[in-house]
Amino acid sequence: MLRQPMLIASALVMVLAISAACSPAIARSPLAGTQWRLIELDGRAPIPTGEPLTLRFDEGDQAGGNSGCNIYGGSYRATSTALTFGALASTQRACLEPALNDQEMAFYQALGAVVSYELVGGQLVLTDAAGAARLRFARV
Repeated sequence: MLRQPMLIASALVMVLAISAACSPAIARSPLAGTQWRLIELDGRAPIPTGEPLTLRFDEGDQAGGNSGCNIYGGSYRATSTALTFGALASTQRACLEPALNDQEMAFYQALGAVVSYELVGGQLVLTDAAGAARLRFARV
């Protein structure tokens, strides 16, 4: 009499173990939990703003940082080499200098054009569809 419930329990444990082994693992982004400081935007060093331009990848699917005059954030998706950003939102403070406004707009445009990344010598290089390095960051 005790044998039948034990067989059923054993079979249930085996089914659960097999289904857990067959379930796809949720892939963690290779960039998750990292933080970066901009060192190059479209081939030029950024204009100093008092605060470094930054990019942070959270453990989930959110990225954000400081764009010089504003704080920004949004979603991202990364695989081993591909990287795309969703719509980015930012605070709406005006930069005091026109050159800083231009730099901030170029920064957002470059982020929007990113399709891939490469980690090279401790740097994060973000490239567009044409293969041009748009942004280069140093790890913080």
